[in-house]
Amino acid sequence: MIVRVQRYPVAPPSFASFLDFERDADDLFGDFLGAQALPVRRQYPALDVAGYENESVVVAEIPGVRKEDVKISVQDGMLTISGERKEPAAPEESTWLRNEIRTGEFSRTMELPHEVDVNAIEAEITNGVLRIVLPKAAEARSREIPVK
Repeated sequence: MIVRVQRYPVAPPSFASFLDFERDADDLFGDFLGAQALPVRRQYPALDVAGYENESVVVAEIPGVRKEDVKISVQDGMLTISGERKEPAAPEESTWLRNEIRTGEFSRTMELPHEVDVNAIEAEITNGVLRIVLPKAAEARSREIPVK
């Protein structure tokens, strides 16, 4: 007697795993195509967004960028982080043997997760990490409605 067992996953595969394919392929093949290959263009800076009851917090990695070189704007429900990382000079009497650190202008735009109180937004850079606090607008905050 042959018994066929078919297993179903507990949860469907995460869409995020498909987004990691490019990074995994880079890790697997490395410099297989040599220096002639085109560089992979990734979104920069990398962002993490956490949601809280009365605010959201955006954290962006921008090492080597001074606060004077960063611009943050909110317009039409979109948050834009832009700026410039200056290119360091090669050490005196030397040439670069490998120069992979990204320099130049950057810009990253994301849709805001809720209505924001624009006048209360706060931002700070500490150790190359930009932290932006986006307080929810009064209309977007949850509130308890009394029953009459």
